[in-house]
Amino acid sequence: MVTLNAANEALQRYLLTYIKMSDEEDYMSDKFLQGSQEASSTSLLYRHADKRKFELMKKKIEIETKLKEKGSMKQIEEEKREEGLSSAITSSNKGFEMLMKMGYKPGQGIGKTESGRTEPIGLEVKLGRQGLGKEAKKREKKVKDNSLNDKLDNKVMKDFRGRIAQRRAEQLLKVDLYKSQKICEQLDAQQKVEEPRESWFWLPQAKESGSENEEEEEEEEEEDDDDDDSLPIDEKLEILTKYLREKYFYCIWCGVAYQDEDDLRNDCPGCTRNDH
Repeated sequence: MVTLNAANEALQRYLLTYIKMSDEEDYMSDKFLQGSQEASSTSLLYRHADKRKFELMKKKIEIETKLKEKGSMKQIEEEKREEGLSSAITSSNKGFEMLMKMGYKPGQGIGKTESGRTEPIGLEVKLGRQGLGKEAKKREKKVKDNSLNDKLDNKVMKDFRGRIAQRRAEQLLKVDLYKSQKICEQLDAQQKVEEPRESWFWLPQAKESGSENEEEEEEEEEEDDDDDDSLPIDEKLEILTKYLREKYFYCIWCGVAYQDEDDLRNDCPGCTRNDH
């Protein structure tokens, strides 16, 4: 009776013989089959489990061999295809021979007026398993998605820049209005004007606490604030600028009080920040 160790040794010898012969001989040749029959004698495989293990290992090696051959064939096909595409068509080609018989000359366009294509139609190898036209639709969809994303990004960027520009313009208006209120209060004080023409012509004053008419003053202040809020900043600045230029011939952007209206008109660039 053959022991299990002897069966394993025989299996190892068979595998070594198989690997050695697979590199030199065809695995379907008579020599290979004969060697496999000798190595896989039933007398060496005593148990059913050993036979099953032997068959599984044999199938695994055959599959690996087929995959290696398949990969090499694919590589050979790619090399031959590249070689054929990189070389010009010779006169031995049947299609080229027919064109030559019809009067075609190499380097000229095809057709009666020789205005056709001068190079063959490009070859596009289909490697995937999808249907014809599926990849083209995917590419078109990808291009559309990219263009849509670009449009959305541009729109978001334009909106962001618009908000930043609007915020900056509002800040500049507030600064100009503050300067106008401050200089208006100073010029009115020089002319001994006790109250501004409009409540917002001057800077808001802090009220002292403990006044007898504090509640009435707060109510009046709230009413004035309501009136102030009714006008936007740009209109306030326009009205106050006009007041300073007509009464004091003063321009806040020039920072100068001119002598008269003619002097203001001739030397001042304009009545807005952009003019300066």
